Amino acid sequence: MEPKICIKHVAEAANRRFEREIQRFLRSWIQYNGDLTLLRFDQTLEQYLENDALRDFFLHTAHPIQAILENKCIARHLGRRVEVVHFDPLSGDPLLSRTEQRIYNLARRMDSEQMHIPFRSVQPNKQTPAGDTADINTYPAGSEEIRYNSGNHFTSRSANGNVVDQHSKRCTAKSEGNLHVVFKRGFLEDRLKEVRELTAVLGEAGETQVQIFVICSRHSPQEGHFGVSLLVMDSSRPDFPCRVMVCDTLLKELPQHPRWWNHFITEYTQVFGEAIIEIVEDLSHPLQKVNVKGDEPYRHDWNCPYYAAAMAEALADLVKVSPELILNGNIAEIHNAMKTFMPDYYLQDNELKDRTGIQTINRLKRWMSGRNLIKQLVAEGSRMEDFNTLY
Repeated sequence: MEPKICIKHVAEAANRRFEREIQRFLRSWIQYNGDLTLLRFDQTLEQYLENDALRDFFLHTAHPIQAILENKCIARHLGRRVEVVHFDPLSGDPLLSRTEQRIYNLARRMDSEQMHIPFRSVQPNKQTPAGDTADINTYPAGSEEIRYNSGNHFTSRSANGNVVDQHSKRCTAKSEGNLHVVFKRGFLEDRLKEVRELTAVLGEAGETQVQIFVICSRHSPQEGHFGVSLLVMDSSRPDFPCRVMVCDTLLKELPQHPRWWNHFITEYTQVFGEAIIEIVEDLSHPLQKVNVKGDEPYRHDWNCPYYAAAMAEALADLVKVSPELILNGNIAEIHNAMKTFMPDYYLQDNELKDRTGIQTINRLKRWMSGRNLIKQLVAEGSRMEDFNTLY
């Protein structure tokens, strides 16, 4: 993913065109739904359009995002390519028009994950009634936890289930033969139980080839951090792995264990017993910046789903091209070999990219996660023949 810079005035012009189109859209809705404009009261039409029309539209439309996406001009703008989005050089926030931001915020308020466009909205308690993003200075007294929470900025918002589903679809597509990529919502303990059960089923069916599982999941309900595991399983001995490698993403000085190590170990011992501790190997990649309380929220790094997905894909690709390395290679060789399959985060000489480069890549991925969901919603409605050709 090569970043391209969109000139600010180009993005501003696109935003103005979008505002004109959404105003036409809302005027038309008002014309045919006057009895639903409950918040209009004694406002003029122009004031109502400025203040409350979009909120009323969301309140009285069964599937408001889908209805908005029926308008091709609006859909083109919401689903625009990252190359035509201007990002603030300091905070990393995309330059959105006021109404576009309201659309994402109001959609999130609807409490429907299908309408929650990844990373583009703030939590409902950080919104004004009209759907604007509230100024931090308006937060109530005693709300330090809300202030600290990184959800105020595009680059430091936590991923939702839509992002996990997108990564899962891409990563699990690499499964074939004795390689099983297990990437789904939930937690590591459940995934490990599934691995043991499937290995037993294959053994009972007469399978003799070793089975290799790449797992990407959250650690546990107590610790929601994402991590990756690789297990080599003997079908005739499903109750204990032949080899276990775990990958975390947090910055650390090798060979010290990552911060989340105890959570990995706890989940493994609950499924395979205490003896598993003796064979677990640390394959972590130091990608994720440690978040420091008091630092500017946009500097926080909440990108573990992207790091974890990259590691899962790298391991799956490595299993395919060099299975012997996975089965018998030492941990340092496997760690270095993974880097060649992770060009988003490593240079051609296998050196880690600088922090600015990593942040830029993740910012682009975040925008694409939202665009992918919009494309999916458009495709489900069969409203456009070729979304990718649109501006």
